[in-house]
Amino acid sequence: MSRSHLVVDLGGVLFQFDHARRLRHMADTFALPADQIDKLLWQSGFSADCDAGRYPNPVEIRQRIRAATGFIGSDDDLDVAWCSAFRPDEAVRKTLEHHRGARSLALFTNNGPLEEDVLLRLYPTMFAGFEHLLFSHRLGHRKPAPAAFDAALKRLGAAPGDILFIDDSAANTDTARAAGWSAVLFRSVDALEQAVRPPSA
Repeated sequence: MSRSHLVVDLGGVLFQFDHARRLRHMADTFALPADQIDKLLWQSGFSADCDAGRYPNPVEIRQRIRAATGFIGSDDDLDVAWCSAFRPDEAVRKTLEHHRGARSLALFTNNGPLEEDVLLRLYPTMFAGFEHLLFSHRLGHRKPAPAAFDAALKRLGAAPGDILFIDDSAANTDTARAAGWSAVLFRSVDALEQAVRPPSA
């Protein structure tokens, strides 16, 4: 029998996620109004295009952010501002580590090359236990598109019934269930512990 796979989201599960906090941070760093930054980089579709793999590397993404905003500061300041929505949740990481058992642990997230580069560099211990890091820019599709789940399944080399999927988006968990995955909507660390604890535990 194939090994079970425990698959979790990044923003909203493994990391707490606060887009408004990011906009405030970027407004301070870029010296632009937060609503203008949101229009330039998110409402324009740029961030979604990054997630979908349209821009293949962090260097190009930084260049495009600079061109859109006029930012002339350091790459380090840009990187921290761009990823400031994400704060690691150690309680989630410890829960997954404690209860994963023999299951393969995978991350499945809608994020682009710059988030992958920066978050793994800033928070390496948060990703240390993962066998698979399935960033949407590598899959070519974003959740909740069924194609994203198909691509993730192929990367995992798993059958739908092998997977327990944890995500904070009901649209994502609904699509996962439609694809034959077991899926749990993330609400709290306590609920996560109940969901991922092996039946014999």
